[in-house]
Amino acid sequence: MKANTSFLATLNPSCKLFAHLFVMFLLMNITNMKGTFFIWILAVLIGIFLGGWRITYFLKRLFPYFGFFVLIFWMMAAFGEGQETIWQWAWFHITKESLNHGLTIALRMLAFVTYGLLFTSTTDLTLFIMSLIHQCKLSPKWAYGLLAGLRFIPLFQSELNQMKTAHKVRGYKEKNGWKAFKRYALPLFTHGIRKSERIAIAMEARGFTGTKNRTYYRTTKIGSRDWAYLLSLVSVVIGMTFL
Repeated sequence: MKANTSFLATLNPSCKLFAHLFVMFLLMNITNMKGTFFIWILAVLIGIFLGGWRITYFLKRLFPYFGFFVLIFWMMAAFGEGQETIWQWAWFHITKESLNHGLTIALRMLAFVTYGLLFTSTTDLTLFIMSLIHQCKLSPKWAYGLLAGLRFIPLFQSELNQMKTAHKVRGYKEKNGWKAFKRYALPLFTHGIRKSERIAIAMEARGFTGTKNRTYYRTTKIGSRDWAYLLSLVSVVIGMTFL
């Protein structure tokens, strides 16, 4: 997760996360294709006007999911049940009811992905962890452990690329996927254990005990803009469910 300079990036991460999770919960209970479509369009508009998205950025991030969209729609529409038949051939039977159901499920999936992308693309990871501590009362021991674990992901990716490049330079080629996995996994796990031990020692040396009664360099609060975004989003989405 990496924040940008948009309006959504200035909001409290926990409040923003709760708003998006609430919208996803409503989407799971909506069986109206029209309402699901408008809720997804709302997420796209929020990303463009409040999240700093560009059309090319949005299409690039969402393009891999369009295949799942088409696949889910076809499976629900071609093998569903209903009374009003639209098209039938061999074992494919598309009805008006199955078509509506397929579009609803596929649009719901796209809406989930879009609201998730809306959160991850406008949220700073460190502020999100601090928000979990201050607003959600998460234990600092678990919060800092989660933060350190997430920071390891790009380090592992960088080390894996370096190992692959080194093997190519030495002319190593492994066609067996399982042997290649073991060849890369063991050094990565070893480096991960060493780094985790160093981080634990460094935190203990600086007096970190995991207690809640401690001072913080960065704190997060919920302001009027956070409540305005939460209430506005929830109100608009609830109104769209009755379309």
